[in-house]
Amino acid sequence: MYAATLLRKVYRYLVRPKDHWAHFLSILDEPTLKHNPVLDQAGKQVLFKRNITLVELEPHAFCNRTCSFCPNSTIDRLTVKTTLDHVLYESILDDLAAIRYDKVLRFARYSEPMADDHIYDMVALARQRLPKANIDLVTNGDYLDAEALNRLREVGLSVLRISVYMRKGVVWTGTAAEDEITRLGHRIAIDPVWDSPTPTTVGAVFPYTGMKIVVFSHNFDEVGYDRGQLIKGLVDPKFVRRSPCFLVFSNFTVDFNGKVMPCCNLRSDHPAHERFTLGDLSMRRESIFDIYANKMSTEWRRSLVTVSEKIYPCASCKQKTLEGTALEQLGTTVASKLHKIGVHV
Repeated sequence: MYAATLLRKVYRYLVRPKDHWAHFLSILDEPTLKHNPVLDQAGKQVLFKRNITLVELEPHAFCNRTCSFCPNSTIDRLTVKTTLDHVLYESILDDLAAIRYDKVLRFARYSEPMADDHIYDMVALARQRLPKANIDLVTNGDYLDAEALNRLREVGLSVLRISVYMRKGVVWTGTAAEDEITRLGHRIAIDPVWDSPTPTTVGAVFPYTGMKIVVFSHNFDEVGYDRGQLIKGLVDPKFVRRSPCFLVFSNFTVDFNGKVMPCCNLRSDHPAHERFTLGDLSMRRESIFDIYANKMSTEWRRSLVTVSEKIYPCASCKQKTLEGTALEQLGTTVASKLHKIGVHV
């Protein structure tokens, strides 16, 4: 009984949200919100290291699923198998190593990272170059078995996050989600330790020495995001976002083609979103620091810093929103900070 209670506490520690809003408020200053065209490389590095808490990379384009709540249902990722250019990947790691990056490096996006064996080499190289980084990976679990878990642990993965979806024809319920997670546990020979479920989420941990394994299943028909209005069935016509968004401040998102996007909801390979690309690392003309500090990135941050009605593609986004008193208090604090640094948006 004590062991089960302890493991539930560990689960909550692994998945509980960090204080993203406190970090958001702490970095609202002139370098973050005013583009400086003459800022040198050292200044850009300082800005990136201080602000960015998550670098998310897409290791390749392929995904083996076409879920209705994902933009892959509207664009081909079954036959497109392009991998992130290895030289480009090494240059990203070079940049991160130059600042001794020690936050989260994630392999995810709209691919299934475990669908290609090169993911093991990518994780191993990241661990070698970034010894203090928290390296994690998001997978649908379809390619996992005991051997795959062992390989991930050996190459230095910190956290494996498994998002479990329903099999074709199965409607999401809490019971169905538990069945899918239990079935996965049988495949990898680990029994799940359950967290308290909610009406839309079932979660657990798989106890595993040397690597944290978190598993969850969400009812995305209820809690899914419209991904920059690509998923029409998830667009709420009655909702207009007023909350600021910290993702464009603290996340750095790179697609499989080397293009950098403002956040995880936008994708460079979709015609509706390609104009939102912040920079293209594949051109070998800019570093990750150049792109984070450029004019377009700065304008995105300014557009999402205040409590105000947002415009497309963010107008209908419900991810990481605050409401009510919490939103009012945040708005007052943001307005005060912007006033002090002379930023008008």
